[in-house]
Amino acid sequence: MKILLCHNYYKQAGGEDQAFEAEAKLLASHGHQVIRFTRHNNAIDHMPRLELAGRTLWNPATYNVLRSLIRRERPVVMHCTNTFPLISPAAYYAAWAEGVAVVQSLHNYRRCCLNAQFLRRNRLCEDCVGKLVPWPGVRYACYRNSRSASLVVAMMLVLHRAARTSPRKVHRYLTPSTFARQKICQNDLP
Repeated sequence: MKILLCHNYYKQAGGEDQAFEAEAKLLASHGHQVIRFTRHNNAIDHMPRLELAGRTLWNPATYNVLRSLIRRERPVVMHCTNTFPLISPAAYYAAWAEGVAVVQSLHNYRRCCLNAQFLRRNRLCEDCVGKLVPWPGVRYACYRNSRSASLVVAMMLVLHRAARTSPRKVHRYLTPSTFARQKICQNDLP
């Protein structure tokens, strides 16, 4: 089977990066053909903030490159480990436009917490869980201690909730635990 794996690497290697690499190796060792589409957050250092904000909401380059890649390679499924921020939800639309099923792993809580960890000032915080607009996360500058950066993440979540990107463009979600599934389902997934 031909499988397209998508991943946005963090500046500091983390668990999602390791999961992406392990999955690629596991699939290849079982005879699957693995195609990789990756971006790395080091690119952010050389990008104007307004451009980064726009790409976080919708990255047209991702959409165009992925559609071309999918047309050329014809994978059966696209599995995304992390699309934030440079790949963006545009990846789901590219796969959908080409008739490719999408699986998204959820290794963190970004869908319901701007900093993805349920922590604010080293204390448990679930103020944004279940909210259509995660204003507490913006108010408290939960993403990178910046209200403007937090606003961009909040806008991405709100935009794609309003567009119903998740139920329309992603076929399956994978969570590492029942707890993670329950928390994320409190927000916006069936």
